[in-house]
Amino acid sequence: MSDPRSNGWQRWIVDSYQSQTGLALAAGQDIYRAPQAVLCHRLGPDPLFVYANQFAQRLWERPWDQFVGLPSRLTAPPGARQDRADALSGNQLATGYSGERISATGRRFRIRDATIWPVSDDSGEVVGQAATFSQWVPVERDLLEILATTAPGVRSAVAAGADRIELCVDYEAGGTTPPIDLICEAVADTTDAGVGVMVMIRPRGGHFVYSDTEVLTMERSIEAAVTAGCSGLVWGCLTAAGAVDRVITRRLLGVAPGVPVTFHRAVDVSTDPVAAALTAFDLGCTRVLTSGGAPTALQGADVIADIVRRAPATGTVLAGSGVRHSSAARVRELTGVTEVHASAAYFAG
Repeated sequence: MSDPRSNGWQRWIVDSYQSQTGLALAAGQDIYRAPQAVLCHRLGPDPLFVYANQFAQRLWERPWDQFVGLPSRLTAPPGARQDRADALSGNQLATGYSGERISATGRRFRIRDATIWPVSDDSGEVVGQAATFSQWVPVERDLLEILATTAPGVRSAVAAGADRIELCVDYEAGGTTPPIDLICEAVADTTDAGVGVMVMIRPRGGHFVYSDTEVLTMERSIEAAVTAGCSGLVWGCLTAAGAVDRVITRRLLGVAPGVPVTFHRAVDVSTDPVAAALTAFDLGCTRVLTSGGAPTALQGADVIADIVRRAPATGTVLAGSGVRHSSAARVRELTGVTEVHASAAYFAG
């Protein structure tokens, strides 16, 4: 990633804000690290982002390389895009804006009291539009992740109301890394709907203790999946003793910093699912998928609830295994999760 502060847009954003408001943006701090969101798109028929600071990257779960170049309309869920377009249509200084937004993995939140302003280049021509805000609140809603292994399966899940896709192949083996053409097709089929695609990174079925050669394969798969535009990654690595492999997990996280990662149900075959889940969060994984070490999420509800109680505020517990439409509400009630994971069988009842 190039240094965002060397991006000419940062200076134009700061100077235009001062010119429009008479104030220093972020009280004169380095806006890339400021405790408020600052983002900007270039004007055009379908405006693309040219700048997003660290606050915005964390909130939308998109690192710089995935944020810059993204059509800015995709930061809002489909039902909120017209409201967003109306608010931006004047391209003039506006304050007090509020609106619903959606992260790369399907989390929804409402930004509050945003300031929007036109951005001019050195010649004085208006070339972009920027926004800043520090206030936001989560939109309380249950989120459904559906496992898919084919492009038709992805499309069916989106049509049925999935908020996010976990993409893999070889379901009978527990899921392995999908081919790049399937990843690209899945991303193309989900992007406009605001549905994220989490790509499984697993070179084979079987146990979760990986050799150096297999880790190299996983690293290449991560790079390819991120380049293809996935929303996040899914993996799980254990030591021969049955604990989370800290060394390999850190190594894989370092391949694509900032990209959301789910540590999958490898935790359920670890020696201590609760300890494994907490270790995964401590290392930097954003989610843990678990059945609480039991055959189904309902059977493991007590353990899942314990993980939920002990998880950091930045971590999300995803309950999975045997979850159906008829049981999802009970799983949420018993565990406290707001996100569940299921196969397409979820929709059968």
